[in-house]
Amino acid sequence: MKSAVSCLALLVVAAVRLEAGEGPALLVRPTLSDSRYIEDRISVQAVSGALFSQTRLGPDVPDFNYSQTNIRLGWMLNTPDPGNGWLAGNWEALIELSANGIFEGSGNIMIGPSALVRYNFVQPDWKVVPYLQAGLGFVYTDAYEDKGQRAIGQAIEFTPRAGAGVRILVSKDWSVDVEGLFHHVSNAGLADRNLGVNAVGGLVGATYHFEKLWQ
Repeated sequence: MKSAVSCLALLVVAAVRLEAGEGPALLVRPTLSDSRYIEDRISVQAVSGALFSQTRLGPDVPDFNYSQTNIRLGWMLNTPDPGNGWLAGNWEALIELSANGIFEGSGNIMIGPSALVRYNFVQPDWKVVPYLQAGLGFVYTDAYEDKGQRAIGQAIEFTPRAGAGVRILVSKDWSVDVEGLFHHVSNAGLADRNLGVNAVGGLVGATYHFEKLWQ
């Protein structure tokens, strides 16, 4: 009985301290129930950067370098369980619209949608939340119009990708994001020219987390 009373007293004291503004700030406690990573929260992310094709992965093709801007809508699929140790986190589904400007190589643009799945590594008291992600999409590009190259053979190309990044929590709803990305472009043999492009690069941007739209 005394133990129960003591525990209750400690909980009351902790609640009073939090109400008074003492204790950990909410923005560094992503496993709490009011966190941005709980199930069904929605986020919007915008990232931009550049990718470069000379990776020595796959066939040797001429330089194909491009800027990339991605707008992503994310949906948290579950709430992190802090009992999972350093693997604690949650799954996030995202849809993306990607716009690419080719600044070296054939063509001028690539634009199209993708679907991605991401795992966020969420720990108490961390201001930085790492993540891993992978996805698949397609783009329209005018690079195929250059008949002198063998990498891009048609207007519609597939774009599988994988990457890793970190979200730096700067306020209750905002984070600054840094991401590394591997990006492949090819047409799966649907056209005669299909050597493909393997590019790597970096993106920076920000994410806004909305409150839950439903309870």
